[in-house]
Amino acid sequence: MVELGNQKKDRKIKIMCGRYVLYSKEKFKNKYNINISPNYNISPNQKVFVIDQNMNIMKLKWGIRAEWNSSLIINARSETIDIKKSFVSLNRCVFISDGYYEWKRSGKLKTPFYHYVPNSFLYFAGLCNNVGCVVVTMDSFQYLSTVHRRQPFFLKENQIDSWIKNDRSSIMFDDVINYHQVSTEVNKIWCNSNDLINEIEDKAQ
Repeated sequence: MVELGNQKKDRKIKIMCGRYVLYSKEKFKNKYNINISPNYNISPNQKVFVIDQNMNIMKLKWGIRAEWNSSLIINARSETIDIKKSFVSLNRCVFISDGYYEWKRSGKLKTPFYHYVPNSFLYFAGLCNNVGCVVVTMDSFQYLSTVHRRQPFFLKENQIDSWIKNDRSSIMFDDVINYHQVSTEVNKIWCNSNDLINEIEDKAQ
């Protein structure tokens, strides 16, 4: 869990699954015929690419605000999206990424780890309206829970349509998520270089 205390408008946002990357410019162009600028530190409030309910690619702001609460919401628990009033009226969408960051907490120390599937996009289930979008989360797989107890609701590419159609019965993600420790430079939302995803030794930074 990370607190984005340096954002002017949302100084008290506490988030999980709150940073990800999309940098495979050529692969994205070949698959979706869209040019992107590689981003190694995508954070809430930025415009992000999602697959919408019509299976089209669109850009939305990462985060929504409920009418009764001014706080920015960037995640939605999969266990409650069908009953919480913040989410029941939202459409389904899918985030496209090359990987994401999560932080392991030990006392006051928070250590960032980069998670990815080699040579593949990593898709997250999402919800959206016509302005913003949120990542749907779930309990972490056991081997990922050593870093954080929650994770994005992963989808394989051939399961995107099932999520959009609200058919969870056919969704089973069994790809192995790789992860490794990275520099705490990723904590700075203004940092954006390919060095951020590089593995570092497990030692004080």
